[in-house]
Amino acid sequence: MNGLLFAVVRRASLLILLLAVAVGLSGAALGATHFATHASCKVAPKNAWTSCPHANLAGRSLVRADLRNANLTGADLTGTKLTLANLATADLARAKLTRARLDNANLTFANLAGAASTRANLSRATLNGANLAHANLSGANLGRANLVGASLVGANLAHANLALANLAGANLEGANLTGAILNTAALVGTNFSRANLTRAMLANSTLSGAYLIGTNLAGADLQGATVMGADLSKANLAGAKLRTVAWYGTICPNGRKTKTHCSP
Repeated sequence: MNGLLFAVVRRASLLILLLAVAVGLSGAALGATHFATHASCKVAPKNAWTSCPHANLAGRSLVRADLRNANLTGADLTGTKLTLANLATADLARAKLTRARLDNANLTFANLAGAASTRANLSRATLNGANLAHANLSGANLGRANLVGASLVGANLAHANLALANLAGANLEGANLTGAILNTAALVGTNFSRANLTRAMLANSTLSGAYLIGTNLAGADLQGATVMGADLSKANLAGAKLRTVAWYGTICPNGRKTKTHCSP
């Protein structure tokens, strides 16, 4: 009887000890995870998956880094060098990319929704199918960037440089493009409905089949632009420069289709 009681007590003590160890390990794991998500985190080697949500990578040099499918949500990448980096399908939602260098980077289908990318360099970057909804790209350089089918709904692109960029089929509904430069940009089928393009530069751009419904184009420069088949219903063209614009088949602000020109 005493032996049986001793065995029971011993087993109970062992179980309590194991439980204490498990709790301790669990706490350590949680602490490690907390540290990894808030401190500088090591970028995984090529072909491995990098997970650094909320990490501090500001000022790091990640030139040509392989960051495909990386989790960088909320990460601080202020001033980080990501030239020629591969960020295809990476998650950069709400990341801080102010003054970051992403020139020639691959961001195909990447998620940059709500990212703060003020004055970032994205020249010649590939952003086809990327999600930049409500991102702050004011003053950013997107010259010659590829944004085919990208979502920039509600994005802030005030004074951004998009010269020679390809935004065919992109959605910029409600975006702020005040003073933006879009000279010679490819804007075929692009949706600018209810966007603000006040004083924007669109000289020699191609807007064929574009949607500019309710768009504010006051003071914009559209000289030499091709807007054939575009829809400018209820658009504001007050003070816009419209010399040598190709209008054929365009729906004017008054809702009428024209072969020659639309009046402000």
